[in-house]
Amino acid sequence: MRSLRTEVRYQLWGRSVFLAVGGLTVSLLFAFTGSISNVTARLARLQVTEAQALGNGMTLADAMGHPSNVVVQGGQRMLDNPVRFDYEAAYFAYRALEAPYAVGTGLEMITFLVIPLLFFVYGCGTAVSDIRQRILKDRIVVEGPGPYIAAKVAAVVLVSFGATMLAALLSFGAAPLLKALFLPDLSRDFEYAVDDSGVGNPAVQVAFSAGVAVLFGLLGLFIGLVARSMLIPSLAAGGLLMLMPFTWSYDPRNILTAAGEGVFNYWGGFNPRPPLPVETTFGLGMLYGALVLVALISIAVWSRMSKFI
Repeated sequence: MRSLRTEVRYQLWGRSVFLAVGGLTVSLLFAFTGSISNVTARLARLQVTEAQALGNGMTLADAMGHPSNVVVQGGQRMLDNPVRFDYEAAYFAYRALEAPYAVGTGLEMITFLVIPLLFFVYGCGTAVSDIRQRILKDRIVVEGPGPYIAAKVAAVVLVSFGATMLAALLSFGAAPLLKALFLPDLSRDFEYAVDDSGVGNPAVQVAFSAGVAVLFGLLGLFIGLVARSMLIPSLAAGGLLMLMPFTWSYDPRNILTAAGEGVFNYWGGFNPRPPLPVETTFGLGMLYGALVLVALISIAVWSRMSKFI
């Protein structure tokens, strides 16, 4: 606990905590900007589809009385009931900015595009911060290598969960306000009920996003402990995560995307799809098993390196 308190004080003093918290907060702006644009586009498309249907003698009531299916004709995918399809799409887009659905709307994009790289960089920074401040030897002598590493691991886990919870709370409170500010003239009374029984659980969504943050935060921490560098691992991670295409089914990005399909609703317009088939449960177990392996290797290396500090 003493090592953890010391680590938290140094992170607050060095403002590394604000990298994770501030990065997620700023990224929420992009998530909700896209969601607001999605509402506008969906409602506009619904109006056009309704007008076309009325011209053919079909009302919205008639369309809602029939299911909407995808029909394949000549190799092309066609909707047999586009009015109902667009109505449901507009309904879900509009509900995405209402609590508690707004939690998933805020987290769904940042979980896959922001959190992996952001928390990897944060974890690397946590690993090498004492080297940059030239206090590594003093902390190892006073605290011991075991408590020193344990404190850094605990700090990464706490910050990951704390930053994710803050992002969820901001999403919960800000989404209705943003809807009132930017969509005051686009309100619509959706008179026909839409089945949303499969809606995601906000608690599960927060836990999933926090788990992704912990995974990449600890990965960055362990790699940074061994490499004793932040720049090279961060550049390599950025290239692998953002530039390199998916290599195989058990690519971490493909596994997380597949797992996210059972967690998020994707009502806000962001809807990633796993390009490769994967067994999700086994893939998630493999991811965290690989993290444990990296942790054991890095701690073994560190226990030898700390003798020569």
